[in-house]
Amino acid sequence: MANNRINKYIGAMAMATVLIAVPGCTDTWDDHYNNELGTEATQTLWDLIKENPDYSRFADIVRHAKYYKDNTHAVPTYTYENVLSGGQVNTVWVPDNSVLTEQEYLKWKQMCLSENPVDGYNVQQQFLGNHIALWRHNISEPGVDTVKMINGKNLEFDKSKRTLEGLPLGDKYNIPAVNGVMHVLKGIAPFRYNFYESLKFKEPQTKFGKYVVGKDTTYFNVNASIEGLPDENGNPTYVDSVYHTSNRLFDGKFYLPEEGREKWLMPEYGFGARINNEDSVFIMIMPTDAAWDATYEKLKEAHIYAPKYEDKNKGNMNTTAYLDVADVDSLQKMSTEMDMISPLVFNIHKQPKINDQIMWTLDEFKTDRGARAEYLLNTFGDTLRNVGDWDKATLFGDAEPLEMSNGLAYEVSSWNFPSEYYTPDVNVEIEGGSQFYNTESSRYKVGPSSMRYSFSNEAFKAITSIYGEVSNDNFFHFDASGPTSGPKVDIILQGNSPSAYVPYAQVMSGKYDIQIVAVPHWYLDIASATEIEEEFYKLDTIVNEFDITDTMFVRTNEIDTNYVKALASVNKYKIKATLTYNNGGSKDKNQALTATTGIDYNGLRVDTLTLYEDFEFPYSYKNLRYSYPTLYIEGVTSKNDANKNGFVYDLVIDKIILKRKN
Repeated sequence: MANNRINKYIGAMAMATVLIAVPGCTDTWDDHYNNELGTEATQTLWDLIKENPDYSRFADIVRHAKYYKDNTHAVPTYTYENVLSGGQVNTVWVPDNSVLTEQEYLKWKQMCLSENPVDGYNVQQQFLGNHIALWRHNISEPGVDTVKMINGKNLEFDKSKRTLEGLPLGDKYNIPAVNGVMHVLKGIAPFRYNFYESLKFKEPQTKFGKYVVGKDTTYFNVNASIEGLPDENGNPTYVDSVYHTSNRLFDGKFYLPEEGREKWLMPEYGFGARINNEDSVFIMIMPTDAAWDATYEKLKEAHIYAPKYEDKNKGNMNTTAYLDVADVDSLQKMSTEMDMISPLVFNIHKQPKINDQIMWTLDEFKTDRGARAEYLLNTFGDTLRNVGDWDKATLFGDAEPLEMSNGLAYEVSSWNFPSEYYTPDVNVEIEGGSQFYNTESSRYKVGPSSMRYSFSNEAFKAITSIYGEVSNDNFFHFDASGPTSGPKVDIILQGNSPSAYVPYAQVMSGKYDIQIVAVPHWYLDIASATEIEEEFYKLDTIVNEFDITDTMFVRTNEIDTNYVKALASVNKYKIKATLTYNNGGSKDKNQALTATTGIDYNGLRVDTLTLYEDFEFPYSYKNLRYSYPTLYIEGVTSKNDANKNGFVYDLVIDKIILKRKN
């Protein structure tokens, strides 16, 4: 009775965890059986196997192999003999003694008898589970089916050629049993790890593998477990306990616990890809131990954390709050390792077409490691393009890839991402209100006409080709806060420019040039008019050849640079900047980046103004949830300059750049 109940449970669990319906991959019991025996089913699969001496080695392994629900929990007193003699319908591809050598047989037998549960689990996953599938898979019609084995692997069953993964069945196939069908296989079905299995079970386990597997969480599923009699204290006991293991690197781009998440300073980032999924196709970079250690040393200096940070999330509501870092070394390690692993996985089906025509396949990718693609998109959402002398194909090293059951693994001796990726510039696009900090405080004062302006670089090409383009076809106008006072605004220094190599870059420990991209005030007039106005163009004089007193002026297509210079000369402005950042004190420090009188901008062309060279941030903000530095910018035109020297009180800004100095 207990065995029947467990057998039904195993069938249900196997269906839930590994079975995916594939159209046409199963045949019904009433289909024609094309085999030499031609007998009706009278025996179980186990009877057919154990009674034939040609299958004695396989039978002995079946007899001793335990059924595992996961890599540590076997069903008590339940073996694959019970599986193949029970009520669940299965198909078995049996390797006979001519292909299951003595050495191979003894290896699997020893693993069955091992006290290490991992050995027993590997017998199931790598051998028996690779030769058994749920339901009947008969050869009745020609065709090629993808069969989901009970270990989750997808194997190719070619019914036309009578092969499984290219191995022949010989002349014994479609042998009926009361609980399934049996084929005799002239070979051992090849087992391939998926990426997760390789990192978890392949010996020796790498440091990268230990990191990934260390994120596993195993929990007891009380609803799926079978409860027995209570113990002497009245506590419930279970005749069959069900456990599930999940890995928090797989399901999303970052992990936060359900309870207490507000106290986590830093979310835990992962791949954003289920690398254990047999029905996906990935390309994955797997660093060796040498690559892991060298990369950590290379990246860690950009991940130095302070013992205390201002909580800017609460500070934005005019409150004072601080975040205490209990262990700065642990935070540094966590942040550095997350940055090392998050960019390593690529879904082959998400890569851009080759020449906009050919979709990538694994074979296509092998030829040049993705070099023909315009860019590569990893599962974390990063777009990796060639930059400088760096070629994206170098990510995958020189060695031949390892074939996994769900893709290709490139074991690399060097983590070869460009510095633009792991210590990127911080590009803050001034697009709207989301990047402004402390808007309810006295540090935020702007006039009513402050707004984002759309500006088509292409439509205004006659102007932008001479005086410069604005990024992402927009800029921001900060209107004067009063008749004789400039605007004031705090800007959050977190990257948000979609055109940047890393769009959402954060400030890291190390040096930056702090820059502001100023836009000519007269660009406002063009943007508002939606086209270049007549007065911006030169005029040509045409003389009537019959009457020289009769002349006319005709607009040319050439920009009148003298007119633009004159316009700019009365639309200059001054910018003062102050940086607020963590320097290890009790609260963030304010550091003036310009003189009290600010720096002048001549108003002629889109220009990058350097506010401070080689500014060193002692502490990183990378991956922190609630903390970041801010840049306080002010329009500081004086009344005298406004009245006599052609300055205006407004500011017109494209973006802020913190250019990394490596």
